[in-house]
Amino acid sequence: MLLDLWDYIVSVFDLLNANLLFNVAFLLCIGIIGGNLAEKIKLPRVTGYILVGMLFGPSVFGLIDAEFLYDIKIIKVLTLGFIGFNIGMELNRTILKSKGSRILFITFFQALFTFALVFLAVYFVAREHKLTYALILGSIATVTTPAPIVACMRSYHTRGSISEFVCPIVAIDDMIGIVIFSLALPFSIYFAGHEGELLVAREVFLGPILSIAFSFVVGGILGILMTKILKYYKNSDNITIVLIIFIAVVLGVSIGEVFETSDILLPLVMGMVMSNGISSELLEKFRSNTDAIVLPLLLVFFTISGADLKFESMGIIGGLALIYIIVRIVGKVAGTHLAARISKENSMIQKYLGFTLIPQGGVALDMAILAEVRFAQVFTDTGEAWYGELGTNIFSIILSAIIFYKLIGEIVVKWSFKKAGEIDIEEEEQLHSKPHAI
Repeated sequence: MLLDLWDYIVSVFDLLNANLLFNVAFLLCIGIIGGNLAEKIKLPRVTGYILVGMLFGPSVFGLIDAEFLYDIKIIKVLTLGFIGFNIGMELNRTILKSKGSRILFITFFQALFTFALVFLAVYFVAREHKLTYALILGSIATVTTPAPIVACMRSYHTRGSISEFVCPIVAIDDMIGIVIFSLALPFSIYFAGHEGELLVAREVFLGPILSIAFSFVVGGILGILMTKILKYYKNSDNITIVLIIFIAVVLGVSIGEVFETSDILLPLVMGMVMSNGISSELLEKFRSNTDAIVLPLLLVFFTISGADLKFESMGIIGGLALIYIIVRIVGKVAGTHLAARISKENSMIQKYLGFTLIPQGGVALDMAILAEVRFAQVFTDTGEAWYGELGTNIFSIILSAIIFYKLIGEIVVKWSFKKAGEIDIEEEEQLHSKPHAI
């Protein structure tokens, strides 16, 4: 009797599973549950979204099928656009009002140093598609997630030279990483399909350069238009503002898709232009309205990403993931130390600033997903299945690294601030004595 009931439930679910809207509702439900469970065990919500997606995806229970994941790939692309737009809003000119040249030097130096170190390590370790893996992993290694840094600074009210340097460095660091990645991705796709062939300079270099130029020009124009429209409607209700921002970003993403440019860079330029064209009060209002769009998209985005993960690829990428994790840490710490010594910063910045740049999360994962999407598109266009596998491997490497960085990120950041003397010991003790302290 129970067996018959179970078979009936399964048959009903299979029938509903064929419906796109049911799958979207199911995805949202399990995503919310996964995020809440993750919070209960003191993990980020994003980790919960990814893990529950993995659990219910094709590789485990199969309640989310591969065909559905393919059908809603556009949600991934759209979310990448909004993430890029949000990063752009952080790149305000006020960041560089003080210590501008020193911050820029340290940021560029450590980013390029990390890229070069990870590129070389991956190139010599990878067994196949060496240039493809090296270019993409090297470019993704440059970016840093601000979340654990900001959480630590706000929790412990840190004060000092590292506290003044780290936030602008992270914001600029992410933009540098996205530009490098926008160049590296088309190169890596070309190299993957032309291994052992003569390099065609025009075909390889011209496309990425034109793509980046296109993103800056079109993103700048759309950013100016959006700024003027938002200024005109600045006193309107929140729904109108949300719709204007939503339409503008969707338009930017769609233009980028048509002309095959970066799904992150063009909207990032739009956000950067807008953030520098309006007052800080108005920017804060627009940022809070943008969150209303991004948060539900992120839930679907990361749950889909977890469901897309293929466990059979984990054995292939284990060694590369370990190399990526270790060498990236060395690159960030050593690169920042060298840059700080060259620019004659104080000993605390030289010793500990690099450790605060170790955490990695959202932006890196966004890049990995964009790489996965692009390789999947090449697979669809060419029929060569290994393109899709290559994209999945890259995503798996970065996801493995991010889970590791999530576990150690806040611990390392807090240790850095404490060693630099920027956390008040009495304040730390008071915070830990509170029943709900983080």
